[in-house]
Parts: sequence; C-alpha cells; structure tokens
Amino acid sequence: MGGPAVQLGPLDAIPPALRYRIAAMLRTPEAADGIALDRLARLIDEGAPWLGAQPSLAEVGHWLIDPARALELRRRGCAWLAMFPSVDSARALAAIARDAAAPPPVRDAAIRALGDRELRDRHPSTAWPGAAVQLADEVLVELADAATAAGKITSETLGQALRHVQWEGAAATFARAPGLWGDALECFATPALARVVLVTLEDIPPQHRARAIRLVAAVLGEEAVPMLLARVAQAPLDEKLEMLFAVIALAGESQLGVFEDALRGMRFADLFRQRARWHLRNRGVMPTVRGLRIARATAVIAPAERAAKCAQAADDLGALTRFTRYAEAYLYALWGWMVRGAGDGVRARELCAAHPGSLRLVGELYLDDLARRGRVKQLCAAAQTLGRADLGALGLAIWGRPLAALELATTARAHTPELVCARALACYRAGRPDLTERILAEDLPPPELVEDDRLGTFPGAHERWLIEHAPELRPALAALAAGKDAIVALARPAPYEAEPDAASIEPIAAVTRRLGRALPGATVYLAGEFSHLDKTKLAAQVVAAGARIVNGPFPGTDYYVAGDVCPAHAIAQLERQGARRLRGDELGGG
Repeated sequence: MGGPAVQLGPLDAIPPALRYRIAAMLRTPEAADGIALDRLARLIDEGAPWLGAQPSLAEVGHWLIDPARALELRRRGCAWLAMFPSVDSARALAAIARDAAAPPPVRDAAIRALGDRELRDRHPSTAWPGAAVQLADEVLVELADAATAAGKITSETLGQALRHVQWEGAAATFARAPGLWGDALECFATPALARVVLVTLEDIPPQHRARAIRLVAAVLGEEAVPMLLARVAQAPLDEKLEMLFAVIALAGESQLGVFEDALRGMRFADLFRQRARWHLRNRGVMPTVRGLRIARATAVIAPAERAAKCAQAADDLGALTRFTRYAEAYLYALWGWMVRGAGDGVRARELCAAHPGSLRLVGELYLDDLARRGRVKQLCAAAQTLGRADLGALGLAIWGRPLAALELATTARAHTPELVCARALACYRAGRPDLTERILAEDLPPPELVEDDRLGTFPGAHERWLIEHAPELRPALAALAAGKDAIVALARPAPYEAEPDAASIEPIAAVTRRLGRALPGATVYLAGEFSHLDKTKLAAQVVAAGARIVNGPFPGTDYYVAGDVCPAHAIAQLERQGARRLRGDELGGG
C-alpha cells in the first residue's frame, strides 16, 4: 500500500502516544489477522478517554465500516463511530442497521452503537446532538416495528439498544406487543405504554417482569396500586415482593398489613421490613428507575451537569442494595459508571462494599479513598487485586505511610511514573532524601512511545503534552518532571486513626540495592540483533560479572543489553517491566 488509508490532519487534541498508535494502525489498515484486530480493539478500549476529543478521527470509523472491509474490521468500525456521535455517524450506522444483507455481527454492532447514549469512560466532550438522537431513534423504532410485524426479534442487540430511547414512538411500538419487547422495558415509558404493560404483565417473559413492575410503578404512580394488589396473590414470590414494595412506595402505610401477611413465615423478613421502611421515607420514588434514566442518557446530558447527575444516579442505584442484591448484574456496572462520573471515592467505597466485583471499575477512586482514611491493609489488598501496586504505593506515600508504600512498591508489575514518584516521596518521608535524589537522577520511568525508531528519555512528548493539557489526571507526571520539591509538595499528613506504617526497613534496602546496580545474582537479557557487537563475548562478560543470561524479556529481568538492532518498542517493553539498560563500564568496558 502506498500510504495510510485515511488522510488525517493534525491530531493536536489527543496525546502523542495515541497519535502514534493511530498512525501505526493506519499503515496496515487492511490487516484482519488476530494481532491487528487485537491492536485495534485495545486502541478503542484504551483510547476511549481521549479519542472523542478529535472529531476528525470519525473518518477512521467511516473507513472501517466500508463494505469492502473484512467483517471484524467493520464490526469494530461501528464501535469506533460510537465514540463520535453526530448526524453523519448516525446516518452511516443507520445504513448498516437497515441493510438486511449486512452480516448479522456487523448489523448488531451498528444497532448497539445507535442506542449507545452512555458516556462511560469516553472523553467529556462527547455529546449526542439532538438531530443525531432523533435519527438514531427513528431507525431503531423502524427496526422494532418490522420485528413487531414479523412477531420475531432477530437482532441480539436491538432490545437493549431500545432501552436508551426516550421517544414516544418506541413506546407505541412496545405497546403493540409488550410480551415481545420485555427486554427493552427498563426506565423509559409513556403512561399509555405503562397501562398496557400493567394489564398484560403475564405476557412479559418472567426474566423481565421485575423491571416491568418497577417501570409501571414509576410512570403511573398511585394509579397502578389497585391492579398491582389484584395480582399479588397469584404472583411468584419475587414478583409478589416487587409489587408489594412498589405498592408501599406509592400508597404508604395503608398497605403495610398486606405486606406483613405476605411476610409471615418468610426468611429474611427483617431485611424486607427495612426496605419497606425506606420506601415509606421516600414516598413515590422508584430509585432504580430514576437512576437508570440518568445512566442511560449520560452522553445526552450537558457536560457541565453530568457530575451532579451521576452522583444522584449513583445514590439511586445503590439505595436498595443495603436490603437486597440485584438479580440483574448490569445494574452494578451502571452504578459503577455513575460513581466514576461523579468522581467520588466515598461512593466507590459504598459500591465495593455492596458488590466487590465492581472494584475493577472504580479501582482508582477506591484506592484513593482508602489512602485518605489510612486503611493500609485494605489498600494493599485492593492494589494487588487490581494489579496497581504503583498507584496504591503512591497513595500510601502521599498520606504518610512511606514504609508501607515502599513495601507495596516491591510487588509492582510495571515501572510507571506513579511507581517512581511513590518511591521518591516515600524515601524522602522515611528519612532518606539521598535515595530520592538518586531515583530522580538514575531511575526515572520510560516515556510512552511516540515514534518507531527512538524511545527517548522521561518526560517525553506524551508526558509533556499531558502535563500541559491535563495535569490533574496524572499528578505523578508533573511532579516527576518538576523535581524533588514538587514531589515533596504532594505529601499530606497521615489521617487521624490511620493504621500503623510497616515495621520493617527492608523495603528501603530494596531501593538501595536497585540503585546500587550490583550484577552478582542479577538477570540480563540480550535484546535485539547482534551483528557488529559480539554477543558471545557479551554473554561471557555477563556471566563473569556474576549475573545470568535469560532467554526472553521476562517480567522481573534486572538488566538488558541492546544489540545493534533493537526496536524501540522492545526497549520500551523492557523498561516498563523495570529492566535497566546495562552500561558498558559495568561489564568491564566490554
């Protein structure tokens, strides 16, 4: 191929490392092999927080979804376009969604993207314009009308895509066949649809009825009470309880007798009574539905209002988990995204207490909350679970537990700016400012790769860009670039009643050994190709110095020697894993 498939102008709104990865992808865009697809998928996942800041990148998505591309490229192209909601993107996705001849995985991906009104971890500038929402809604309802007429839904994603649609046209379609559209009934409905669903509740598949009951109660209010009460006697236990909680929320204390009759002889009755009391204190509120109405529309909400709205939705989605576990696991994921949207460590703590599996979604907020409260043991355990010992160590170093920080740092899997900053600050606070100075002089992290043939030194172009444009995202970058005084300025006093620091000074000794660069007992990797340098002689020198040669760039390797030809990405991988370049004088000048 003569050049990139898509000609893009300056990409000044995104960090240099992302520009480099995009350029690398576009040099071999036709490749649909496993490695190329994995790179594209990782670029979409890892680049989501930034890519949306550069609207011109939508052109990459338009190129990927072209019918001439391979199926997997087209499918991922739909996901790419979802990061750039616009009328043009909606129109392109609509063409695929309407194309009955399109491969089902591609068509489903387009349908999913048309309904994707959630911000999640995308760039804060991401926003669905009203015209794009209208176009997407019309297409989704058109597909739903066709499925209703056929009496069968062939798309795996259409039902859940329709959960995001607030247009009354969707409600009219669902009302024609509520049993068919049980999967789409969640948080948006008109009163007319809610009345139809209430009357035909037995037609809704059982796995969707709890959502339908909550939705009907939220939309109709007290109007729904008589019909719900009429159905209680015949309903299965889970549905009976959901109806009774809705009735109490809507009608209040007058219905407690019916509720108590249903609880007679039941296990966990006290928990159910606690939930009933919550509903009495919050009359008329169906918190799950109210929270979902925000969670399903965060990319439609004005950016300035999102944090407050997400905080409200997080509280709503977590309100009832003190009394019950959600049967629908996706509610915990949406709760997690609302916590992240609010940027609140306390809410992250509440989520992780209710659902430990959400730790990976809100991990950074949770670690920060633990560090601020001095919960050393919990923080270390959570950091290990997340594979973020570097971030946990930095939190401990900042909040006055330097020895525990250094101890945690010894388990880190990557030599990141956060890890180096944690070590430098912890050494200073542990009374070893000399080690801090040596770390900053000799053991800085590698920069992010921004070109093919050169790694460079820290801070590189990527790090300087982030320091200038988003210093709040990674404070360690700016502190390391500015030097010792800036690192020390990160320090905060230990919180009141914080757990004690680690009792051993061995972690300080570990830093001293690393900085001492002793070869006896160390591992060395000979990286790249050796044509002019004598690889055999180098290996002999390494062994003579007391080290041993390893056959690959394994994690935990202490040193590497770069050959005559050694790609920058290979060196970057080694240095991210903590390996240091072995200097010639350390091998006797060889």
